[in-house]
Amino acid sequence: MAVIAEQDLDIADSAAKMAVRIFAPEQRDLSTWGCRCEVGEPVAEVIETDGVSSLQALALAIQELAAALYSTELYRSGQLGAFVAFDGYLGIPAPSSFKNIAPHTF
Repeated sequence: MAVIAEQDLDIADSAAKMAVRIFAPEQRDLSTWGCRCEVGEPVAEVIETDGVSSLQALALAIQELAAALYSTELYRSGQLGAFVAFDGYLGIPAPSSFKNIAPHTF
């Protein structure tokens, strides 16, 4: 699996970073594509999505990744940030269902 996008998120009061990776979609069978995302420690979550095309699998993976990040206790407590800022934005738009807690939604 090839990584096509990655970012290190900041954790407040820590030199540690939390890695986030998106892998290239892969065809699973004739009608299904899958896409994998990984969130590093301390969240340590693997997200697998399926779609009818590589584009759909990737788009769904990005949405699920955003939902996973914005729903963490680290984010909700203001301890997860991006680009050395803890202003609520993590470098990836949040699903619209998170508009009450995230600054940028899609």
